[in-house]
Amino acid sequence: MKKLFYLAFLVLALSGKSYADDKNKSEKKDAEVSYFAENNFLSKYQSAANVKWTVTNQFQKASFTLDGVKMSAFFDLNGDYIATTQYVDFNKLPAVSKSRLQKFYADYSVDEIVRYDFDGQNDSGLYLLSGQRNYGTIYFASLKNKEESMVVKITPDGEVSYLKNL
Repeated sequence: MKKLFYLAFLVLALSGKSYADDKNKSEKKDAEVSYFAENNFLSKYQSAANVKWTVTNQFQKASFTLDGVKMSAFFDLNGDYIATTQYVDFNKLPAVSKSRLQKFYADYSVDEIVRYDFDGQNDSGLYLLSGQRNYGTIYFASLKNKEESMVVKITPDGEVSYLKNL
């Protein structure tokens, strides 16, 4: 019994260390924010408050508050702006988008909606998210019913398309 206890403790300790090591590899400290990301952030969001930076091996993210709204701005590793996200209420969707979402997914409830703002440039890697049209804003809604949960993409002109099941 004593050996089993020690074995369980050893497995638990090693799995905890493994998790901490993985977390430390993907997230780095504030001091590693690139000069260009910080400058681009300050020029775009001059009145931002409570700014906290997270740097991963894929992007740099500034979490902040602007006019009382919590937001996150993403930058690539070179410091170039990618997009800004914020949670929004269903009522903030364009009217045509709300109408179509209610029509096509009437048996689902909206769990949360993320507004995704980006420059919408053709050379942007995010161009794929917006389809053939060049939008500066798109929305992602998490929907659920008794059987499943899913994410849909919503464009400002009301196009609602399925992305994936959760």
